[in-house]
Formats: sequence, structure tokens, C-alpha cells
Amino acid sequence: MKTRSRPHTVGIVSLGCAKNLIDSELLQKQLDASKVKISFDPSSIKGIDTMVINTCGFIGDAKQESVETILGYVQAKSEGKLKHVFVMGCLSERYREQLRKDIPEVDAFYGVNELKTVFRDLGAHYNKQLLG
Repeated sequence: MKTRSRPHTVGIVSLGCAKNLIDSELLQKQLDASKVKISFDPSSIKGIDTMVINTCGFIGDAKQESVETILGYVQAKSEGKLKHVFVMGCLSERYREQLRKDIPEVDAFYGVNELKTVFRDLGAHYNKQLLG
């Protein structure tokens, strides 16, 4: 994925387990350190340029919630309310190729071990001290 210019504001939605919450918090720390604005209010996308959805892919209901959430933000993107939609986490790890085929409007899919790539693509400078 080509490095993107720094977005004005990044929205983060964390779905599923505690690991996803921790990964979302790590993402937040990296973005904060790089002076990227963040919103954790998924009910309002006003002013958000890029939405990052941290998904769950193990339990049926969680998969459904993740897909519905992705589709909602893809719809907002198609309406011009968002510029980019990124999907990360377990659902993206397990079903990346199928998701790319079924939801091509998503700008990028990241697996559970690709946080550094997410940081880079959001314009954050990776700081390994923030991961300890």
C-alpha cells in the first residue's frame, strides 16, 4: 500500500474482544504521538477523513456486526462523508481476499500483525517505545 498523506482526522471503531481494544489503543498512541487527530465517536463522522474499523472474525454475531459496520462506513464514503475506510483485525486477517472481492470500496485491509503498516498508511511515525 502506498503511504497516504496524513489525514485531518482519523476515526477508530473497535469491535470484538479485549485484544482489539488494546490494538486500537496502540493505534491511538501512535497517532497521538504523530499529532494525527483522532475520534472514538463512531456515531458522528463529521470532520473524519479516514475511518479505521478494528474487526472481530471468530463468533458469528461478531462477524455480522463487523460486516454491517464496514458496510455502513462504506456507504458514508460513497456519500462523500469519508475519504477512506480501512479495516483491520481478525475478520480482515481471516477473510481478506473474500472481503476485497465483496467490498472493494474499502481502501485497505490489514491483518492482526500489520499494525506498523496501519500506522504508516495513516501518516503516523512508528515509535516502538509506545508499544511497550
